[in-house]
Amino acid sequence: MLHPSCLLNPTNLSILSTHPYLISDSFLTATMHSGLREQILTECAIHQLILCPNDLFWDQKADVRTCILILQKGTHYQGRISVSDRPKNKSELQQILKNRNFNVVNINSIVLGKKKNDNQFIIDVDKDVLKLFDFPRVGEIFQCVTGISTGNDKKYLSTEKKDGFEVPFYKNPGSRKFKTEPDAFIINDFMDESLKVKDFMVRNKQLMLQEGITCSSMGLPFSACYLPVNSTFGVNANIFTPKDDIFWMISYLNSSLVTYFVRGILIRSNMVTSGYISQIPILPFNENEKHKLTQLSKEVIENKVEINNAIKEIDDLVFNNTGLCMVKIENIKDFAKNLNKRV
Repeated sequence: MLHPSCLLNPTNLSILSTHPYLISDSFLTATMHSGLREQILTECAIHQLILCPNDLFWDQKADVRTCILILQKGTHYQGRISVSDRPKNKSELQQILKNRNFNVVNINSIVLGKKKNDNQFIIDVDKDVLKLFDFPRVGEIFQCVTGISTGNDKKYLSTEKKDGFEVPFYKNPGSRKFKTEPDAFIINDFMDESLKVKDFMVRNKQLMLQEGITCSSMGLPFSACYLPVNSTFGVNANIFTPKDDIFWMISYLNSSLVTYFVRGILIRSNMVTSGYISQIPILPFNENEKHKLTQLSKEVIENKVEINNAIKEIDDLVFNNTGLCMVKIENIKDFAKNLNKRV
């Protein structure tokens, strides 16, 4: 494998104190690393940021996401930055490095921004896509929250509905979209237990047992499913809207565009929390569009339409609302279809 230092442009070899790193790329978007990103932006110049393919270390039996980052101490050295999005395999990376097939951008082009975000580092995201983040976010319009952490799932959850464990509990739909079965059944007196046991925490108690939307929390696919009334939910993201908004939101959240928002921009790791989901921009759908989206999600939930066919119709409606050209739309769809290689 090429050493990161080979990425330095020969014309820049006079630059002193440059530091190439080959590291996990979780720091690019994870909220827990927002302080590190802030430190990089305030103390360093970024010269190159290259995402590596997931198969880079397969010969070592490691499936990890990494990037090549070249920093220099001192922001006064900051110029334009050479970036490259994740290639599908090592061969593509070798060609990118050999031919220096990078996009050269300014610093503002790789930072999502502080106003509503955590300075996520974004790579090769089209400026027209980024403009969509000017629309109101999920967390500004609806309640996007987490719920119960039992502290002892074996004691308080049952995989089967039985006496004393009769309340449906949802914590991660995974790749399931639109509809899902409960992950478990929680004890009937869960509210009382939270008052007696310190580690048994029920957050957002006022929203428990209400109808809403439950979202995936682990795994590469992002999905949203209907959360039935009289159910409970875990520490995954759950969205509560007025009743008329539930089903069109389920359709929108399962679109290829939202998958790209979440996995291509907001968070490039396997864990998704409510903080990220609350940052998803909501496009300005008119009432007719919301009606169509509502009907599509209800038809999937009622087994009247196959999920893939519904998503095709949803994507057509959603992308028509973005004003993006077909080339950009196809790139987003390709990302959503090839998450294991593109995230």
